Amino acid sequence: MGASSSFQTIMPLPIPSPLSKALLVLLGTISGALPLLAESPAPDNNAMTSGPAPAGKPWEPAWGFWPDYPADWQRTHWGFVEKTKAGGWDVLFLGDSITKNWMQQGRPVWDAHYEPLHALDIGIGGDTTRQTLWRIEHGALNGAQPKVIVLMIGVNNVNARAATAEEIAKGISEILAQIEARLPQSKILLLSVLPVGNPSLNPEVQKVNALLPKLEGGKVRFLDLTSLFATPDGKLILENYKPDQLHLLEPGYVAIDKALYPVLLEMLKNS
Repeated sequence: MGASSSFQTIMPLPIPSPLSKALLVLLGTISGALPLLAESPAPDNNAMTSGPAPAGKPWEPAWGFWPDYPADWQRTHWGFVEKTKAGGWDVLFLGDSITKNWMQQGRPVWDAHYEPLHALDIGIGGDTTRQTLWRIEHGALNGAQPKVIVLMIGVNNVNARAATAEEIAKGISEILAQIEARLPQSKILLLSVLPVGNPSLNPEVQKVNALLPKLEGGKVRFLDLTSLFATPDGKLILENYKPDQLHLLEPGYVAIDKALYPVLLEMLKNS
């Protein structure tokens, strides 16, 4: 696939030996200022849930934050970590709210086609490439041995207007590299960013999608869904969309399914 890491992976601190713990306790007793180190850090960090992550590039990991529900993004992530660790999943769907909503508007299609394939949906609403990278670094794939990962990400990067198409594509490339490093036996089905109703944003969506085929190769396969959601002159097929012209109604998931399901079956068959 050729994607390469462009950031330093955050490594956990080593667990102190019994001797070093004893020395720390002794020093803490003498100074009255040094606390005893915990066996392992708690998964939910107040520094993360108390506010948004610092600004950064699409390939730089960042936790998510929902202002109205400050701790809930973290709870959602760690809940998915526990589900993934349980194992038994042949397919993982990873992405933002369009992926998450397979469990809502797309549920009838999911139950008919993807539930029988032992698929797990771990999409989180509002995520960009940065949150996806943070989640991968913090256990999202731990314990998983999926045959295929279905990835759709990037529309929230476009919506944020904080990065170029090339930078967003680099963030997606970094996600692919991190997945491949952790799950070298898994195949990845990369889906295009879907067109949106905002005419000022769609040219950027098109630029991102034009770059994604370059990421195909090895265990990565790219599937362009654009023609299912927009006419050749760029007009949205509105029956697929909610009134916000961003999220999908059930017909939108039916449209994705028609393209996705046969490709996924082929990838699973050859795994």
